[in-house]
Amino acid sequence: MDPGAHRMSVLVEGVQWLFDSGNWWGNRGIVARVVEHLEYSGAALGVAFVIAFPIGLIIGHTGKGRFVASSTANVLRAVPTYGVVSLLFIWRPLTLWPLLLALAILALPPIMLNTAAGIANVDPQTRDAAEGVGLTGFQVLTKVEAPCALPLILAGMRSAANQVIATATVLGVKGQGGLGVFIFSGYGTQRYYIVYGASIAIIAIVLLVEAAFAVLQRRLVSPGLRVARIGKQLRSRKSITLVGNSAR
Repeated sequence: MDPGAHRMSVLVEGVQWLFDSGNWWGNRGIVARVVEHLEYSGAALGVAFVIAFPIGLIIGHTGKGRFVASSTANVLRAVPTYGVVSLLFIWRPLTLWPLLLALAILALPPIMLNTAAGIANVDPQTRDAAEGVGLTGFQVLTKVEAPCALPLILAGMRSAANQVIATATVLGVKGQGGLGVFIFSGYGTQRYYIVYGASIAIIAIVLLVEAAFAVLQRRLVSPGLRVARIGKQLRSRKSITLVGNSAR
């Protein structure tokens, strides 16, 4: 059989496996694994947020530590998640928390850097006006800078969530849980249609989370901020066009 046709056949079998209601229910069914996948991803994202968000606020508000934060983020991005899992498994085998820690490390950079960038990019005149009416530094941060930076903060959260959910397949190592269990067991037993089916499920979850963050951003972000952001982007594009025309 032609390799392309064989892959297509396996993909079709994977879709059939995914939509077969007989595979949905029970402790080892698709629904239970999806719930595990989301629970573990949410836990890792929560840990990363508790650590990275305050650091990003402080860096953006004070303007100090940007180089260190950027360098640290680049190092964390370069660390392979599977390598972290392997090392922690050697230290504490057959436990769940090393996997969650590895996922949290993956989520730290986008949350921290986007939060810092969002706070730092607040209009200085807005900040000065808030200080002029007598707000303290903490009040300026929480009541002015953080709301204005919300679009970038949510973008960082969205990016982190997508990366964590997609990488949470490592939870299938040693059958710890999540949809990764299907992927690892499918490879191990050469039932590749299960690998395809579980992969499609993970892609669908990522797309749903992306849509949920888009709705959340529309609900939480002030319409005025959205208009200002669009206007800023348009002005930036216009200036680029003018520079390009003048260069000709």
